[in-house]
Amino acid sequence: MSPRCLALLVLVLAWLWPGEAGAHGLRPGVLSLHEDQPGSFTVMWTEPVDTSGPAASIELVFPEPCELHDDRLECGPEGLQGELAFRGLAEGHDRVMTLVRFRDGRTLEAMVTAAEPRLELRAGPGRSAGAWISLGLRHIVGGLDHVAFVLGLLMVVGTRGAGRLLATITAFTVAHSLTLALAVTNTLTLAAAPVEATIAASVVLVAREATHDRPTLTRRAPWLVAFAFGLVHGLGFAGALAQWGLPPGWVGGSLLCFNLGVELGQLAIVGVVVAVVALGRGVLERRPARRPAAYALGGLAAWWLLERTLAIVAPGGLTGS
Repeated sequence: MSPRCLALLVLVLAWLWPGEAGAHGLRPGVLSLHEDQPGSFTVMWTEPVDTSGPAASIELVFPEPCELHDDRLECGPEGLQGELAFRGLAEGHDRVMTLVRFRDGRTLEAMVTAAEPRLELRAGPGRSAGAWISLGLRHIVGGLDHVAFVLGLLMVVGTRGAGRLLATITAFTVAHSLTLALAVTNTLTLAAAPVEATIAASVVLVAREATHDRPTLTRRAPWLVAFAFGLVHGLGFAGALAQWGLPPGWVGGSLLCFNLGVELGQLAIVGVVVAVVALGRGVLERRPARRPAAYALGGLAAWWLLERTLAIVAPGGLTGS
């Protein structure tokens, strides 16, 4: 499919995009960037349309050293890397569907809104196994909500029953690997905001379960809960990969290496916790020590859940129009 046909298809999909904006005569804008020469992009830009009145003018701010000349974006040998900003997006109304297609075949797609008016563009790791492993490792370690869920599972399962702990972590791994693969191949597509809110809710649940010893489902079969929420966490991992794009011809390899990096980070977290508990002679696993940690974890997750739920029900903020 030619770049112009692809951009036209995106434009049509954007105009048909369902939601609040369409109901009020608002149509999203479309930005298409196609790299047809190294560091040089063809630009197709359509601003959002408000059929009920005048629409705000939006300024595109490209990362340095990129310069826009009519319908050409010249970025030089460094390529298109850095923050792409959309200034002037109306709070709670305007959105811009963005499509970036690189010469190596990577394609990045994102819906930019006033709540998140910036898009981070990064150079792809290519076919370097080490780079993809490092990316997965950095994502799990830097993803506080994913780390919090693993910590919550450890509080529920404990570190003494090696079999239960292994089964629980394995179930979580299998589940998020499955949905990650489905999402990056566009077999399964869900909106990011509800996914992020559900991830926060999963942390609230395991933190709550860690405060007691009653024989609930989470206590009796923690691997089932880990698997169920692991499916959602995999969609969260896919959101991170969407910023990079998978190299064509090496989708399976890059996905495998990214997953390996995630698992290495996950095992490192589990290893640190097990070591700390062992040094404390098991005191940290007893209820008097466990409950304050669980409440702290649950309080943080509850804040995430509130924040992410408000982003869904009131994207313009509580005082927005």
